[in-house]
Amino acid sequence: MRVLVTGANGLVGKKIAQQLSKNGNLEVYATSLKKINLDGITAFTSNLLNANINQMVEDIKPDALIHCAALSSPDACDVDRFAAKRMNVELTQRIVSACEDYHVRLVFLSTDFVFDGQKGSYIEDDTANPINYYGESKLEAEKIIHKANIPSAIIRTSLVYGYEQKLSRPNILTQVIEYLGKNQTYKVPTDQIRTPTYAKDLAIAIEQICLNDVNGLFHVSCDEVISVADFAKTIATTFGFSTDLLQSIKSSELPQAALRPKNTSLVIKKIKDAINYTPTPIELALRQIKTNHNL
Repeated sequence: MRVLVTGANGLVGKKIAQQLSKNGNLEVYATSLKKINLDGITAFTSNLLNANINQMVEDIKPDALIHCAALSSPDACDVDRFAAKRMNVELTQRIVSACEDYHVRLVFLSTDFVFDGQKGSYIEDDTANPINYYGESKLEAEKIIHKANIPSAIIRTSLVYGYEQKLSRPNILTQVIEYLGKNQTYKVPTDQIRTPTYAKDLAIAIEQICLNDVNGLFHVSCDEVISVADFAKTIATTFGFSTDLLQSIKSSELPQAALRPKNTSLVIKKIKDAINYTPTPIELALRQIKTNHNL
């Protein structure tokens, strides 16, 4: 089975490509904006916005395409909606068209930010109502996929964390380590509630979805509901930092261009039933990261 992963310079894309490469029955290709070297993976640089997607799919002939590449900063999406639409919507449309033309299965990474955060404990069938353009663009991409005539899985996830060298953008774990490691204050909101996702768990889930031809819309995260502030404190404690440098504040006090939904905690029963998904408890996941990367 041949799999193509887009966006392998980001945490999720890289972890997925690495996980797939461990399976000797899979041939893994991966795109990245900048040159990367990944063992057992045919990685190549590509600015997908300018690439001939049909030609790329025709050349590689993947059985499945896992689309991780995105503009995933909510603030960047709100500041430059044109760029966000090109990356998150129009590129997805081109990828969907190529998958239709060449009969390729699509796995698409979406977000908990398709919800407004008013109720929490969201299941897949709950009404989406994004309050920022990042969520809006991802929801628009989801709708394109739903209408397409291809086998597909859409994976919504929440506050993905993990560690890798030279990532395209930071995540909450790398930011807490960086700021506290420099003895700098890091502001964390007490009123944003999430179900954080260990990137390794997400990669394993995606692998199982591909191997078992699982189609549909799924929530993939942990099953522990926690505030961003408390999650940051757990990170600090696990990595041996004082929590005194973590400044707990309300979302309204953060200088951010995009609104953040308050409670986007996800219910993951559907994915548990589909692939026997078992998320790693947060504290254990953090200890694994600390040990595996000598942090």
